[in-house]
Amino acid sequence: MLIGFKIKNFRSFQELQHFSMLAGKTRNNENHIISKNNHKILKFSGIFGANGSGKSNLILAISLIQTLISQGISSLINNQYYRGINSNKNNDSYFEYELALNDKLYSYGFEINIFKKEIISEWLIDMTKNKEKKIFERDLKKKTYYSDICDNKHLNFLNCLEEMQKNNQDLFLSEMTRRLIMSSNTDNYFDDIYNVFKFIMQDTIIIRPSTHKLFDIDYIKSKEKILKILKALDIDIVDYNTEESDIKNIKLKLSDNDYNNLLNEINILSTRYKNLQCTLRIENDLYTIKRKSDNTYDVCSLKFLHKDNSNTFGAYDESDGTIRILELIDILLTNNKLFLIDELDSSLHPLLVSGLLKIFLKSKSNNQLIITTHELKTLDFNLVRRDEIWFTEKNNKGESKIFSLEEFKDVARFDRKIDKAYLEGRFGAIANIDFNYEN
Repeated sequence: MLIGFKIKNFRSFQELQHFSMLAGKTRNNENHIISKNNHKILKFSGIFGANGSGKSNLILAISLIQTLISQGISSLINNQYYRGINSNKNNDSYFEYELALNDKLYSYGFEINIFKKEIISEWLIDMTKNKEKKIFERDLKKKTYYSDICDNKHLNFLNCLEEMQKNNQDLFLSEMTRRLIMSSNTDNYFDDIYNVFKFIMQDTIIIRPSTHKLFDIDYIKSKEKILKILKALDIDIVDYNTEESDIKNIKLKLSDNDYNNLLNEINILSTRYKNLQCTLRIENDLYTIKRKSDNTYDVCSLKFLHKDNSNTFGAYDESDGTIRILELIDILLTNNKLFLIDELDSSLHPLLVSGLLKIFLKSKSNNQLIITTHELKTLDFNLVRRDEIWFTEKNNKGESKIFSLEEFKDVARFDRKIDKAYLEGRFGAIANIDFNYEN
């Protein structure tokens, strides 16, 4: 589970910002808390703010980390450092996760120079006990590396760490995981590395409007549960089936790079989960994909049936809101994953947004959900806790700050209409519109 995330010098974030999923002292909705390693961790957080205030940049930072791990730093766009007033392209950028995984606490992070496309430092620290344990640490400026594990049993690990001292293009977490997968190493020590890699790359699901996305969920095997959820949300779909298609239909809709990355992701998932049938959302269409033993693919498109109608409809016939629900439904069916959804309210009716959140927050899963939204119906203390509400605000230098409603305990009383107080500007993070403007 995500405990917190730190970011510095990325897009609109200049100074170090700390986003936290740790529960505050709020006492309402205690079922929203999951206890891990003596820490009370929240299942949900909603981020509010004016357009252009930096909400999406927090999610883009986590997306950037996934790209860095999978493709190396050479794949980055080199102008994503802070470029507001007093910006400096030579300043290093900082990214750090705080995680609770399998009864352990970790800090994993790195510093990079985005303009030069260079990794500066990287670390993975076990924070479970009072005395921290450095699983690995490397500093490419100082040309040093260190690990608290230095016995002969782990020479391959130490050799890899030494070799990576000359590599400022790839993360050690990525390279070591690659070697572990290739060698089928089962040494429990390496669980720390693999579990952190797995959380960031496989168990963190980022969903943004108008992007293609692969889900490791079988929509056919889960049909009964999915139809039940659709009914609860008043979506007029009573059944769905598959119609044979071809991988070429998907290739036509993607760039060569995106298509190759998609196949690589399917192959990795298929290697880890036998007979897995994935679901792909792309350009308002839904496909099921399964890799066969001969390395070809079974591809089908999903077709839907509506009440009192014998015709079948493709996903492209459905409304944007229905497609949005179908891609978000994974948050209610899986477990132990982190979902980051940019603009949750995109194409969704306000009641559908709050309905989806109510179902999620009542669920007994250990999933976490972080959203950006403008939907004021979620600013309701009957639905969420005070420590689950965050704001982003940009100052006149173009710097984004992120802060929690928990900082406004005196103003954000539980007897107050919090959405009204927000629109009145009591917490900041709203647009300063000139209503006296005349054309």
